[in-house]
Amino acid sequence: MTDAQSSDAHGGDLAALAKGGRTSFLGFLLRLAARLPFLYIGGQYYGKEALGRYASALVVVELAAMLCTLGEKRGLAQRLSNHDDDPAPLIADGLFLAMLVGSVAALALWLVPAPMFPSGIYGELDRMLVLAIPPLAMTELLLAAQAYRFDVGATVRARAIVEPWTISIMAGAMVFVAPESGLSIAYLSSIYAAFFTAAWSFLRTYGIPRDWRPHPVRMAQLTLRGLPLAA
Repeated sequence: MTDAQSSDAHGGDLAALAKGGRTSFLGFLLRLAARLPFLYIGGQYYGKEALGRYASALVVVELAAMLCTLGEKRGLAQRLSNHDDDPAPLIADGLFLAMLVGSVAALALWLVPAPMFPSGIYGELDRMLVLAIPPLAMTELLLAAQAYRFDVGATVRARAIVEPWTISIMAGAMVFVAPESGLSIAYLSSIYAAFFTAAWSFLRTYGIPRDWRPHPVRMAQLTLRGLPLAA
């Protein structure tokens, strides 16, 4: 690569980063605006106590999901930069591991829901919040893979448009359908909507992983490499 080509590539990367920064800031504003109806509906129609229990449970759920990414949200970019072959199978390894570890975490919290609901007040539908852990972890990796290709728009669509508007609309609808667990149902709906949105962007960018199979040794290596980042 000549100096001129290197300079052009560097300038293109800077331009992409600048555009990504502007898009990310716009996404933050959109997400904030879309969350306001949810906060109003939650406080006005479900009550402050229900909103507080919901928020307490979400702290545990989202922390568990972040741990279940096993540091791949940061480590994925390094692995992709050192990989010259088709990147889709490499990302599939992380997605499979996140789904597997997330499922174990979800089962553990389903069996012992006390960390999510320290007050002991919850319904059976509220316990289903644990079903958000695997897709939350996988969505983080899908969006990290898109960010590696400078596609910040995928994060904006999933996190700033689809997710917050879904939770606001569903919270409003559940007031008339399942008022006791409407917040939990709305949250789950928003998480899965964001996951499918991110997955659609990923498939358009990377395609379906070809000839990919999970391998125990590879999964173990990925876990050991990611544990320090997860910690």
